[in-house]
Amino acid sequence: MHDATTASVQSEPQFAALVDAIAADPDRRGELTELLHEDHPLYDQRGAATIVRMRGWVLLALARVGVSDAALIFVLEELDTGVDAYLVAAAARALRAYPRPIETFAPFVMRALTNIRYRNEPVSFDSYGEYAVSPTGTSPVRELLATLTWLGSLARGVLHELESLRAQVRGKLRIDIDRALHAIRSADRLAESATHTCCAPSNEFGSMLSWAPESRRGSEPIETIVFEDHMGESIIFKDFFRGQPSIVVFFYTRCDNPIKCSLTVAKLARMQKLLVAQGVADRIHTAAITYDPAFDLPERLRVYGQDRGVRLDTRHRMLRSIDHNDALREHFELGVSFVESLVNRHRIEVYILDAKGRIAISFERIHWDEQQVVTRAIELLNEEES
Repeated sequence: MHDATTASVQSEPQFAALVDAIAADPDRRGELTELLHEDHPLYDQRGAATIVRMRGWVLLALARVGVSDAALIFVLEELDTGVDAYLVAAAARALRAYPRPIETFAPFVMRALTNIRYRNEPVSFDSYGEYAVSPTGTSPVRELLATLTWLGSLARGVLHELESLRAQVRGKLRIDIDRALHAIRSADRLAESATHTCCAPSNEFGSMLSWAPESRRGSEPIETIVFEDHMGESIIFKDFFRGQPSIVVFFYTRCDNPIKCSLTVAKLARMQKLLVAQGVADRIHTAAITYDPAFDLPERLRVYGQDRGVRLDTRHRMLRSIDHNDALREHFELGVSFVESLVNRHRIEVYILDAKGRIAISFERIHWDEQQVVTRAIELLNEEES
C-alpha cells in the first residue's frame, strides 16, 4: 500500500472507505492481502475490538471479489485459530469466494466449528461495524455450515464429526447441519472431488518456509540483544543461539486466545519431549520469547511455562528482551502489532535457527505439527555436524 494512502487513513470510516475503493479496483485488489498482515502500520496503536472490525471488513471485501492464493493463508488462519464470532464468520464466507472447493479446507472449517460453537453470536455484514439487529444477520456457525455445504462431498472427511455435532444440538441449527450433511453425502460431486483435490495450493498453504544456507540473513544486528530468562539470569543472543540449532516460538502470557499462545507453549513442551526421545535435547536449544517483555517478568514466565509442561534449564529457556525489542521484531519480521505496550493482534510463528543463529526455517500462521518441526531441526543438526 502506498504510504500516502496509508497516512491519510485516520478513522475507521476512512479505513472502510479505503477497503471498498481497493475492492472496486481490479488493479489494486492485491492490496487487500497486504491489509491482512498484523504488522501493517494501519493497525498500530488501535484497540483489539477495532482491529476485529477492520480485519473483518477486509475479509468481507475478499468474499465479494474473490480470494487469491496469497490471501488464502489468512482466511485459513482465522478458521484455524480464530475465537471472535465476527472474524470467523467473515473468514467462512470469504473461503467460499476461493475459485474452487478443496478437500483439505474441510478440517479447517470443522476446527472452526468446534472452537466457535459456544461463541455463536449473531453478526451483521450489511455495513462496516454494524450490529446484528436486522433479519439479514448471520452467525459464525451458520456461515461455517454454509461453507461445508459448498464443499459438499469434498468434506466427507469430517462427516463423522458433523454427525456427532448434530446429535448434540437442537432447534433451527439442525436445519443448517442437515443441509450440510446432505451435500456431503451427495454422490454427484464425487467426480468434482477427483478434479479439485489435485489442485490445492502448494507447500501446505504456505505455512512453512525454508532457506538454503547461502540465502539466510545474518543475525549480526541482534547478536548483542540482552535477554532475561525465567530465572532472572541475563544472557546475550549470540551466547544462547549460536553453536547449535534452536527452535524458537513467540508468545505472551496475557494472550486471551487459548488456541494461540497457550497452545503454542504447550506444543513447545511436546517438542522438547520429542527431542529427548530422539536423544538430541542437549544439542538443540529451545526458547519461548515473549512479545510483552515489560509485563512478562521472570516469575511470570517460569510459572506460565511450568503450567504447560515446558522443560526449563540452561538449554531450554523462556526469555524476555531487556533492550532493543524493536530490533528483535524487525529481524524476525514478527507478525504482531501493539496498542501502547499491549499486543493487539499476532500470528502464530515458530522458527528454527541454524548454528550461526540465522533463521533457517519458519512455520507461520496456521498450526504446525510438532514432529515435523523436530524432524526439520534434527535434519539441520545432522547437516551441520556432517
